Amino acid sequence: MKNSIYPLLLLFLLASCEEVIDIELPTSEPRLVIDAIIGYNQNNGDPITIGQVKLTLTAPFLQDEIPPAENATVTIIDEENGQSFPLVESDPGVFQNGFPDLEFDREYTLIVNYDGETYTATQQLIPAPVISSAVQGDGFLFDEEEETEVVITFTDTPNERNYYLFSFGFDNFLVVDDEFFEGSDITFSYFYEDVEPGDLLTITLLGIDKNFADYVDLALVQSGESGGGPFATPPATVKGNILNTTTPENFPFGYFNLSEFDTELLTVE
Repeated sequence: MKNSIYPLLLLFLLASCEEVIDIELPTSEPRLVIDAIIGYNQNNGDPITIGQVKLTLTAPFLQDEIPPAENATVTIIDEENGQSFPLVESDPGVFQNGFPDLEFDREYTLIVNYDGETYTATQQLIPAPVISSAVQGDGFLFDEEEETEVVITFTDTPNERNYYLFSFGFDNFLVVDDEFFEGSDITFSYFYEDVEPGDLLTITLLGIDKNFADYVDLALVQSGESGGGPFATPPATVKGNILNTTTPENFPFGYFNLSEFDTELLTVE
């Protein structure tokens, strides 16, 4: 976890003293961070399930590298039939293979066993509409020379409250709540900076629930301008929906989410 900035300020104020003063920064036991984001797409009748479960540990304030949580086992259980799907670790702390073929209206449970403790969360697959179009525009917000407009259109799913997560690449995300446009055709602009003709832009729309929408909003605020988006470890870690069933007070950070998604590719002109 990140340590307080105040000891660093005190160190700065004492820098002019002749005597070197060593200040021991407070530390805390590292917590497990579980980022489990899994997507589903019908893929014209040939469904695909992709994503990853990434396990890391919280790190002290001055530590640049985020350590992976190694030697864990990760499993997904289909609660409809009890079938177990052990995931395969592709890199230290990263599991990208072995996902079940997801279906709507059924529950899936993530089980992570790490360092003698068990962490679990249960979710359903959240549907998403398709992106009707993503085309390059000629508008700009502040700087015509530095910005590239992309105009995106989709149709909101009617007769229900929906939440969506847009990923524009380059660690840029947008959470959308349909409270004021339920069932409507929606067109909006997103402005990229510093992209060049020939660059390939990837625009992804994911269906999410309110809990994950709130989580991402808070994570985006916490990550601020530090970069990395909401799925890197932010300056102040954000508790998600995963429980420690062995030692409840040693809860993890991160989130388990299942989303249908749609993706559009656009080459900058």
